[in-house]
Amino acid sequence: MCSVMEVCHLKTGRWEQKPTTGNPPLGFVGYAAAAIGREIFYFGGLCGHDGCSHNSLYSFNVDTFNWKELSPTTFRHGPMMKAYCDMIAIKVNGEDYLVVIGGTGPSSNNKPKQPKTNEIHFYKLSTGGTGGSAFDIWIFDIINKSWKEL
Repeated sequence: MCSVMEVCHLKTGRWEQKPTTGNPPLGFVGYAAAAIGREIFYFGGLCGHDGCSHNSLYSFNVDTFNWKELSPTTFRHGPMMKAYCDMIAIKVNGEDYLVVIGGTGPSSNNKPKQPKTNEIHFYKLSTGGTGGSAFDIWIFDIINKSWKEL
């Protein structure tokens, strides 16, 4: 990611560069993205040195062009550090969720060690969320910006 976004004006087909504020995500290739309302959410990705994967979660507001880190990269909590996963936005009973599916990453950087694929994680944006692979469930608290394993 970078501190400039490329914006296409659909009516004219004209592109322009717009500067952003805040700190953009570390992963610049292989990240997952999904949009809810006026925000685009970014998860994971590779930063380009030594096969370094991330498990950070960021939001980008399309009105203010501001980046916001919701959960930092760490091997101590949350989904494994990974890239090339998918993320979709869903609504269940009126509540917004982000669902992270699959991906690959260096499981040696994750404690406890986790498999490289077949993970599904859910993030409930308003009050936290649930998620997990076959053996764990994680909640992401948007307000406190923290993960909790159930």
